[in-house]
Amino acid sequence: MAIPTHLDDLTGLFTDAALHFLGPRPRDTREQLHVYEGLSVDELFPAPGVVPVATVSPRWQLPGLASEDVVFRSTHEPLAPGYRRSFESAYDETRTVYARRLRGRGHEERPRILYIHGFMQPETVLEEIGMVGASALRMGVEIVQVQPAFHGRRSPSGTIFGGELFWTADLVRSFEALRQTLHDARTLLSWMLAEDPRPVGVAGLSLGGALTLGLTCLEERFAFSMPIIAHMDLAAMVRDAPVLHTMRRQLAAFGWSPDDFRGFVERIGWYGLRPRIPADRIHLFAASSDRFFDRDVVDRMSRDWGLSDVRWYDASHMGFLVHLPSVVGEMARIVQGYADARPTSPVAHDVATAPRAAGGR
Repeated sequence: MAIPTHLDDLTGLFTDAALHFLGPRPRDTREQLHVYEGLSVDELFPAPGVVPVATVSPRWQLPGLASEDVVFRSTHEPLAPGYRRSFESAYDETRTVYARRLRGRGHEERPRILYIHGFMQPETVLEEIGMVGASALRMGVEIVQVQPAFHGRRSPSGTIFGGELFWTADLVRSFEALRQTLHDARTLLSWMLAEDPRPVGVAGLSLGGALTLGLTCLEERFAFSMPIIAHMDLAAMVRDAPVLHTMRRQLAAFGWSPDDFRGFVERIGWYGLRPRIPADRIHLFAASSDRFFDRDVVDRMSRDWGLSDVRWYDASHMGFLVHLPSVVGEMARIVQGYADARPTSPVAHDVATAPRAAGGR
């Protein structure tokens, strides 16, 4: 049965029109990309050196469900000198990390989840309660949802859409946003393990799923990983995703083809990344007719990584949303398996005794 993909294309047309007519014009920063080449993985994506001092504030409470803000200062250090100046001035808002912690009833003895949302997701209260909150209740877990760089409250003043600066033809800013989000998520993981040594899994949807896969390749402290409708081939994502048509057009205007972008991604060693947790702890959810994350790319990644737990749904990328109740049910069963096994974090002690950052806010 053919799966309609028009929702994927309509979403792309709407996003493309909004970014084309209302979004900022990116700078051509290709000549600065050499600063990322020739570095080791640990130099390109350094582990956080400190546990941050985080401010935890109550947001709201419902029967069986409570929400809190977790806020701390990002310790991300840009590699590109030109971007570093913007990062310290014009982009100051994105230097503060915001996360929402939702605790469902009965979470105290169960693994927790660090969750990353999708590209330009607005993070409305309805979404927080109806999606993340409902998932926390269904799974009986604590979910800590981190905002990626340039999204939500981390959007610089003057931006129209949350996330509009995250992934654009300004390749230095885009790659630094990727580096920062991965670093901030790992810093949040350090804070979570220092506060409570219970195991932490990582999950994410769409762009958040791609970031989840990246974290799976950088961070052995995660107990399990649940990426949803994503792969981590950056060049394939730029080539295929309907919402990135403006980016493709602007890169072409700069003189770069998709193959040129792929060459850069290859030179920084991104395609050599492999999971740092066992393959049987990676639980991938995928859509068979996804126009954002091509099935062939997902299949190839699954084979290369030796993944045995790939759950396919007959859906497009946007059409996958109707399957979310079923997906959350599957995630609940996965989490229950780890709860029954009562795994422990082998590095929780090391993280808990690491130095703490000063000046959190």
